[in-house]
Amino acid sequence: MSRFSDNWLLDKVMFDYVQGGSCACCGFPHLFAPGGLEGLIHAMSDLETDSKTHEINAAKISPWPEDMRDQIWGDRLLLRFKMKKEMKDYRGFLEEVVVTGHNNNAANNVDTKSNGDDDDDNDESNINIQDAIPILQQFCTTQLTPYDLYQIFQLQRSDLTEILKSKYKITSAFAIVFCSVVEQLANFDLTGYGVDAPPCCDGSSVDDAEELFETVLKYNSRGPGFHLDVATNIIEEDSDEEWKVNDEVLNIFLKRMISLAGPALLARAPKSVADNDDEEGGGKNNSSGDEAEKDNEQSDTSNSKPSFRSDRRVARLMIARCWTDRLIEKYRSMHEIDK
Repeated sequence: MSRFSDNWLLDKVMFDYVQGGSCACCGFPHLFAPGGLEGLIHAMSDLETDSKTHEINAAKISPWPEDMRDQIWGDRLLLRFKMKKEMKDYRGFLEEVVVTGHNNNAANNVDTKSNGDDDDDNDESNINIQDAIPILQQFCTTQLTPYDLYQIFQLQRSDLTEILKSKYKITSAFAIVFCSVVEQLANFDLTGYGVDAPPCCDGSSVDDAEELFETVLKYNSRGPGFHLDVATNIIEEDSDEEWKVNDEVLNIFLKRMISLAGPALLARAPKSVADNDDEEGGGKNNSSGDEAEKDNEQSDTSNSKPSFRSDRRVARLMIARCWTDRLIEKYRSMHEIDK
C-alpha cells in the first residue's frame, strides 16, 4: 500500500479514531441522522457529492465502526451545507466590484450600467460577475505589491483544521478524516492520482476554474505550506524589482474566485462523463452518469472502497476561500466598501 493513498488514509483515520484523535481538534459529538447512512448520502447529492450509489456500497463495507461512519457522513453534509450558504456573500462582493468598477478602472470597459429597460434593476442576472476579473487583476497588480500577494497566497496545514473547528464548529470524527485528508493533500504528488476536479462541461473559464486551480496549487513544508506562485522573488542584475507577479497564475486564481459565487459548490462533470470515485483522478468513462450509477450497483462490492476525492476537493475549496477572504479584506480596506 503506497503511502498517502486512499487506503492509507482509510487505515490512518481508523487508527486515529481508536486513539481518540491525533490532534487537538478531534472530538466525537454525535449528529442525529434521520434516514441513516443512505439518507445522508442521498441528501449530499444536492450538495455536490460524487457517485452516491458507489459511496453507499463502499461505505457499507468500510472497516470503520457504524457510529463513526455515520458521524463522518453527517458532518460531511453539515460542512457543505454551511459552505453553500456562504456562496451568496462571494457573489455580493463580486457584484459590488463590478458596480463600482467604473469609478476605479474605467479603462477596462467594464459594463456596469443599469438596465433601464428592465423592470427589475436589482436582478443579479443584470450583473456579469466575470467582469470583476479585470478590475481585481488591476487592483492586485497596481494597488498591492508583489510581496503583498506572496503573503496572501500561502496557508499552513494547521490553519485548515483550525478553520474547520472554529468557523464551521466541526470537531467530530470527520475532523479526523479532514486532518488526514489535508495531510494527503500536502503529499498529493506521492499518491500517483490524477486531477480530482471533474472534466469541465464546455471548456468555459468558470467550468475549468477548479481544475486549473488544482494544477497550480503547491505545497512546501519548509515555509509557506499551501501556496500559489502568484509572486516570485527574482534576482537579476538588470532589474530593480526583487518580486515579480505571475499574471497567468493570478488569473487562474481570479477565475476560481469567480466560481466561488456558484451556482454549484463544486463543479460537476457532464452526464457523458462518469464521475466515479473508484477511478482516481476523475477518470473518464464513455457511459452516461446514469449508466455509471447502474454499473456501480451491479459491481462486486468487494472491489469497492471509500474514496476521499470529494473531501480533497472541499479542502482545496476551503483554501481558495481563505485566500479570497484575505483579498476581499484588502480590497475593502483600500476602497472603503461596506459589507
